[in-house]
Amino acid sequence: MTPTKDERRVLESVIGKEVHYIEALVNDGANIPIDVDVGSYEIHLPPWYDEEKFKRGQQFFQENLSAVVTAGFCGLISVLAIPSILEVLIFTQQSSTTTTAYKRYVLTVLHTLNWYFEELRPGSKSWKSLEYVRRIHTVSGKRANAKDSRMLVSQKDVAITQFGFVGYVVLSHRKLGVQYSREGMEGFIHLWRTIGFMLGLEDRFNLCTDELNASYQRMMLVNDHFMRPGLQNPSAEFTHMTRAMIDGMWCYSTLLEYDAFMFLTRRLSSVPGHYYWSVEPRDGTRPVYKDLGWFSRVMLFVLMTIHEVLLNITVLRLYSNWMFRFNTNVVNKYFPVLAMVKHGLRKAYVKIVY
Repeated sequence: MTPTKDERRVLESVIGKEVHYIEALVNDGANIPIDVDVGSYEIHLPPWYDEEKFKRGQQFFQENLSAVVTAGFCGLISVLAIPSILEVLIFTQQSSTTTTAYKRYVLTVLHTLNWYFEELRPGSKSWKSLEYVRRIHTVSGKRANAKDSRMLVSQKDVAITQFGFVGYVVLSHRKLGVQYSREGMEGFIHLWRTIGFMLGLEDRFNLCTDELNASYQRMMLVNDHFMRPGLQNPSAEFTHMTRAMIDGMWCYSTLLEYDAFMFLTRRLSSVPGHYYWSVEPRDGTRPVYKDLGWFSRVMLFVLMTIHEVLLNITVLRLYSNWMFRFNTNVVNKYFPVLAMVKHGLRKAYVKIVY
């Protein structure tokens, strides 16, 4: 989100209030687990929950489905650049190969779609989904910590994972083709503030707050301190895990091409050299995309055209949103032919089991 002059003045006043957020996240949040045990919590709505605003956030997603889903894929890539998160994921051994990554990330898509489309009330699909995800986080963190006391699913790591779903939508909506409105963005932030709370995030670590500008500033700080540095200096394990994710999920969306999506992700985090259009400001570095292979450059051009041109045209945006829902609810649910070829008949079908 590029702020106007008036918004910039407000942001400057917010910076001083929010700069402590990173300090708290690093000094306290990194050492506090989400939950110690699966029996130590009871999922419930936060006291500040606003049903109307939450549904406004769901509507904002549904109107910008294609753009937000792409932001989520890029967000998952960036989250894997955080060593403490990557270590736990590697330990679980559930996303290190193309086939296990396919199952894990299709389940991630299905869970988040529940949160975006279903009513949030006790017993609903959305509620059961949040209970399941929180339980999995707790179990994974407990097992990892039992093997190595340095590994845990912490408040910091869940806040950074939250960024993967909401951060790029807020910070880079123009690069994604998200149709911005203040009311819609406030609803979207409230939705993720609520989800963060229900997944165990304390309010002081929650990336999303009750103020748009404060939330924006927290996301800028997380991007500056964690995402951009991690993406600039990735580990070998990061490369392996992200390749497994993108190669595994290709059969879910054939637009997924490794080098193109890595460029897109780094561009959203403003990594030097990751500019594309001739009108963009230059940072003195050689444009990275010129070093990509011809196929990656073609796929990158397709992605850039979709998100920065076509999704700004209402009828094409509606068609793209419909196509994603059709592919998810019909093709990939009942006839996942590409997944059958790549992963085998049995493993091609993925569904949520609460």
